[in-house]
Formats: sequence, structure tokens, C-alpha cells
Amino acid sequence: MPDHDSALLGVSGSGTDWPADLLELYGTHWAPMVRLARLLTAADAASEEIVQEAFLRVRTKWATIDTPPAYLRAAVVNGCRNHQRRRLLERRHPAAEQIVADAPDEMRGAIAALPARQRAALVLRFYEDLPEGEIAELLHCSVSAVKSLLHRAVGDLRKVIER
Repeated sequence: MPDHDSALLGVSGSGTDWPADLLELYGTHWAPMVRLARLLTAADAASEEIVQEAFLRVRTKWATIDTPPAYLRAAVVNGCRNHQRRRLLERRHPAAEQIVADAPDEMRGAIAALPARQRAALVLRFYEDLPEGEIAELLHCSVSAVKSLLHRAVGDLRKVIER
């Protein structure tokens, strides 16, 4: 693992208590999870932080996790959900400072403009290629709700693309 990755995990030298399997998971899933977080939150700065916190949660439960990649993905999705809640609170309270990011490309901007649940369903389905059942579990809703969210999200994106 590169030194940069070791620094992110807080790992230094060979006397670490991080299991080798967890370090391998980190090496293979860091970039895809950051991409997932960026797509779900539309916030570049927060995405790496969300993923880092998810890996720390995985570390605390490592001995009891049956499927670490699925647990990690769920931790990232939940972290993104919490981030969205914080953003909503910040918007409701005008005194809170807001960081305005550079305008993203048209498609990313269109995805970012979707309501949070539609964006989450869309990203999990088409970027993470998850089945609707798994998306329903992650979003705590029914499969039919996921289908409805996807239908509305694709319709909204189609309007932007046709412009």
C-alpha cells in the first residue's frame, strides 16, 4: 500500500493492528467508494472524509463482518445520507457558512440536482450496478419504491439531456 494510503488510515510501519485483509480491502475499494460518495453527495471535499470514516467503522467491526465490501458500501451510503442531512440543516440556517464548489460538468450537475433519494437510487443502480433489491435494503425502502425513484430520476435527467 502506498505511503499516502497508510497515512490516511493512520497506519505507520509494520507494527499495525490493521489486519492484512482490511488493508487489502482498503487498497481495492478506496477509489470506488470515493467515487460512490462523490456521486451520492455531489461534494468532492466531503467524499474522501465519508469514505475514511466508513473504513474506520469497518475496522471496529472487522471480526464480526461477514461480507466486508457490502458492509463498507452500506457504511458509505449511510455516511452520505448523514452528510445530506447536515447539508439540509445548513441550508435551513442561513448563518451557517456554505462552501460553493466549482460548477461540475452538465451530467454531474444534473445528477447533483436530483433529490437525494433519487440520486442515491440512480448512482447505486447505474454506477455501482447493484440490483434493485440491494438498493432497497440500502435505502430502507421497498423494491417498488426504488423502481419509482429510478423512473423519476431518469425522466428528470432525460429533460436535462434533451435541452
